Amino acid sequence: MSNLQLTFTVIIIGIGTFLFRFSFIYLYGNLKLPDWIPRAMRFVPPAVLSALIFPAILIKDEVVWMSPQNPRLVAGIVAIIVAWKTKNLLLTIATGLGIFWLITFI
Repeated sequence: MSNLQLTFTVIIIGIGTFLFRFSFIYLYGNLKLPDWIPRAMRFVPPAVLSALIFPAILIKDEVVWMSPQNPRLVAGIVAIIVAWKTKNLLLTIATGLGIFWLITFI
């Protein structure tokens, strides 16, 4: 494949990706959706965040590690409690990292 073909391919794929993603934004703003769809869409960010965070906390070396000796699990539980009680993002992150580092270095 020549450089011109490669450049043309990258440009076409970029335009296609942009149009595909833009179509959802455009249609979501211009279509009247049933009420249950926007209500259901509110749960997408927490679901995606949970899918990213929980494996990082619970899995080590392809094994589920649910033990008090798991520093990530302990720090995650403390961070969840701090987030629930304070609703403060920076305090939650600082507390979770602080607990994780404290347990890791002890």
